[in-house]
Amino acid sequence: MKKDTNLLDTQDIRAEAATALTPNATNGEKIKALRTAQGMSMAELSRRASMSDRAIRYIEAGEREPSVDAIQKIAAALGVTTDYFMDDATFQKELSDDQFYADVRKKYGSRGVAQAKKIKEQTSALFAGGELSEEDQANFIKEMEALFLDAKEEAKKFTPKKYL
Repeated sequence: MKKDTNLLDTQDIRAEAATALTPNATNGEKIKALRTAQGMSMAELSRRASMSDRAIRYIEAGEREPSVDAIQKIAAALGVTTDYFMDDATFQKELSDDQFYADVRKKYGSRGVAQAKKIKEQTSALFAGGELSEEDQANFIKEMEALFLDAKEEAKKFTPKKYL
């Protein structure tokens, strides 16, 4: 039986990159380790991922956390799955968050996104004691998102038309 050399190469590269990482490596560190293990420049990665050089540089330096879309593009460019950067549950949560913020931005602009993020951060702070299960926390956050959207819709009724 013939082995798939691309699969072996990818596994070897992932193993080589993993040896250079600490257990708590950031996504930026993982991306840089994979990129250098493949002998790829930042410019080449940005070209393959259809992203700017600056975005790759910021992500690798830890100055910016990559979006779900960026993770998908970078993973494809590096020949790995998104699981390398985050487990499936985290990926689905991030995807859901990105969709929520995109919907809020479309309806209420950047100010609405800032308000939604602040509410989400404050809601997450409530869970610091750890008494709710992960599922209950996720359900609570979903309810808070729904309440936020309902409140924004209700506020529209009292906003003069010239501001809409």
